Amino acid sequence: MGNNNNIIENLDSKYRRYLEDEGKWLNEGFKNIFVDGVPSKANLKTSVYLMLPQEIRDDVDQLLPND
Repeated sequence: MGNNNNIIENLDSKYRRYLEDEGKWLNEGFKNIFVDGVPSKANLKTSVYLMLPQEIRDDVDQLLPND
């Protein structure tokens, strides 16, 4: 579970500028792109994920473990 929190923290930290500017719609940060805030490919909210810029989606893909 700790690793999952690290994924969200890493994304929030790396893309802080995005969250402050264009990403305000995410409200609580990258936790909102996952069901129940649990990062995994199975929990990815596809409609929200697809609203992210390609660079960020690529990074999310690399960070998520294969379920």
